[in-house]
Amino acid sequence: KDAYYCGWMECCFTCGSSGASDTMLFCVDCGEAFHSFCVNAPIHSMDAASVASWRCPNCKICEISADAPQDELKMLFCEMCDRGFSLDLLDPPLPAAPPGVWICGQCVDCHKCHNNLEPNGASLKHWSRDPHLCYRCGGCDGLVDH
Repeated sequence: KDAYYCGWMECCFTCGSSGASDTMLFCVDCGEAFHSFCVNAPIHSMDAASVASWRCPNCKICEISADAPQDELKMLFCEMCDRGFSLDLLDPPLPAAPPGVWICGQCVDCHKCHNNLEPNGASLKHWSRDPHLCYRCGGCDGLVDH
């Protein structure tokens, strides 16, 4: 009887629980449900568009090339939106994952230039270490040469 009344509830693909439904994310590709804490997704820093376009660990792709990576170790995931990016396609380029925070260009809200240095808007290839400083304004200082 309980199964009949609870059949509509989504269960986390990782842990199998239907609790903590306010932290549940749904993969845009496969439709599976996951608790944000089961997949280490930063749900509290994600905007509505990031939540709506979120991909589970099984469906992650490089957002620049739209391909699944051959080597998963060459992928970086944004600390704010959880989108994946291939190291080889970033600008400025990275030979390996940098220490500390890594934020994609889509999530940076530069307080210095107000994102006006990019004529076509934020590029998928750009990134920063600081959510309030784009790479052109020094968000990558100490990691790459300009």
